[in-house]
Amino acid sequence: MEACERLLAILENKCPDKVPLSIFTELLPRGYFERLLRNRGLSLLTHVGPIIDDMFPICDTPNVATTQRRSNLGTETIYETPAGKISYEQRTGGTRIATLDWMIPATPLIKKVEDYSPLIYLINDTEIKVDAKKFKLLVDDLGPDGIIHVILGLPPYVEAQYLLGLECWSYEKHDHPKQFARLLEALEARNERAAQALLAVDDYRMVYLGDISDNLDSRDYAKHAIPFFGKYSKIFRARGKKCGIHAHAKFLKRNKQVLADMSVDFIESYTPPPYSDLDLPELREAVGDDAAIFINIPEVVFYEGYDKTKKYTKRLLKSDPSYNKAICFSEVGMALVNNQEVRNIFEEGFRAVVDAIDEMPY
Repeated sequence: MEACERLLAILENKCPDKVPLSIFTELLPRGYFERLLRNRGLSLLTHVGPIIDDMFPICDTPNVATTQRRSNLGTETIYETPAGKISYEQRTGGTRIATLDWMIPATPLIKKVEDYSPLIYLINDTEIKVDAKKFKLLVDDLGPDGIIHVILGLPPYVEAQYLLGLECWSYEKHDHPKQFARLLEALEARNERAAQALLAVDDYRMVYLGDISDNLDSRDYAKHAIPFFGKYSKIFRARGKKCGIHAHAKFLKRNKQVLADMSVDFIESYTPPPYSDLDLPELREAVGDDAAIFINIPEVVFYEGYDKTKKYTKRLLKSDPSYNKAICFSEVGMALVNNQEVRNIFEEGFRAVVDAIDEMPY
């Protein structure tokens, strides 16, 4: 099979010729090591969506002027709307990302209650423009080496956490509940517009409909994430798409029932122990054999060396008899590679994983 055929096989609940191996495109620098891994069957997952800055942005805010300037904290982004002006500052993170600048919010968008009006105007002004020709071009560029990974968005209650920052979000939902509710309504209306725009295109199979992190508990996810997933998965599945959740939580065991109740087609970014507290057989028991599990190998294992990484990978894959699984690096990848010593450790780790896959009887 070609690299992306293996991924598509498990999404369709079919057995591939070996365990699929994949990575988020931005986590692997272009060059000799990328070529080595792709020659050994690595496929690429390339993101497209309204809440990310991708290679061809599909959002526009025609009535909002956006400017950036250097600030004491790094970069200040300023939005000037007919309803007022808001801004926030970002720091550049300490990790090395292959194709993205990893920017960390340092100040919130909401600094006073009056800031809700321009923020909500900004969201309402967001136009979703999906160009089918650009999707087709991306598919042609990837060819058999990868597939498009569409990120619709997050449940508004969850997305507001990333939009405002955890501290601001924690206060605002209690201090200004009416304004906060209006913000969630605006985010959901934008999600609905995005869904309708993306449904007009057929050149993708995977749709990301939320995440499981450690900032919320199972009650929050039951109240907000399950209804959101149910609403949009019904719409996208009717068009033949596969819908899943990004589950990068460390304390995942407390939310395994949430994942079971969602009835996902795939789970991505699941990271087994020693990172999370949920082992692969427990997750499989919760979500069933029909769900494709995209396993992110915890990169900390790489520091144990080639032999232990290889044994770890084999034990992990053998622990789940279902063929509906893949190894997909979707959290760190090569982002922490910033000197030759770390490069050697990570390259040996990746080689160990690939060798383990090739030696596994399927």
